[in-house]
Amino acid sequence: MASSRFSKVDEYGFIRSDDFDYDTYEDFMSGYLKVLATRAKKWAALLRRGKPLSRSQTLKRYIRKGIPNEHRSEIWQLVSGVEVLKREQGRDLYHKILDGPRNQEIVDTILTDLPRTFPDNIFFENMHEERPSQLYRILVAFAHHNKAVGYCQGLNYIAGLLLLVTKNEEDVFWLLKALVETLLPDYYSSTMSGVITDIEVLSELVRLKLPEVHQKVSSMGLPWALVATKWFICLYADVLPIETSASGARMGMGKREMSSIYDDLACNILDTMTFEKL
Repeated sequence: MASSRFSKVDEYGFIRSDDFDYDTYEDFMSGYLKVLATRAKKWAALLRRGKPLSRSQTLKRYIRKGIPNEHRSEIWQLVSGVEVLKREQGRDLYHKILDGPRNQEIVDTILTDLPRTFPDNIFFENMHEERPSQLYRILVAFAHHNKAVGYCQGLNYIAGLLLLVTKNEEDVFWLLKALVETLLPDYYSSTMSGVITDIEVLSELVRLKLPEVHQKVSSMGLPWALVATKWFICLYADVLPIETSASGARMGMGKREMSSIYDDLACNILDTMTFEKL
């Protein structure tokens, strides 16, 4: 095509692939932008009421449909229990941890993983730039504070996505704590019992809803844990199958295209998780 009003880089900094179908994307976005605008107006009206947000069916419905990006940081912190953690553990906890001693083995592991985090994102291209440095400090602080979990692969993608959305280093530290310690306490334990349970639930859902797919996977002798573990560990931040979202949106994009639709889906998972697990 001759030109497009969409940049080669999406709003989160992900570089669109060379085979990105701008025509199909523009056709889809011409309608989807109206949906986003309507959603934003409803959220603005909800927040203008001036009353503290409380758990309700209305809030649950709003969150399930997705939080507008400009409100995500605020809403995630409100519904995830971050404020409770801050009151209990001290609002200056993050800086105290960073000022303390460090385990070199943990630091080295994080430094090894850092360049693997979103290599197709312009904010993570240079490890000496602001975002990678912030991500490094977040992961170091969390690993030294939560010694039971420490640092494990997958946390870099979750924290990285949170950082791209909130753009606030300290907020991401607290959100990561809420996700790992409060909302998903059995995901990152030594037994990974939460992940194992959710993989079994996924297998059963596929058996009930997509029996042909379940039969195919079973006939191949492919363990569901091999298929889905990374999906859950990363909270889909790096592995959400783009073919699925692209098919649903009828968009012809490359396999690893991180379009704004992909980003919305990944963020919507976090939107829902902050509410559902409380």
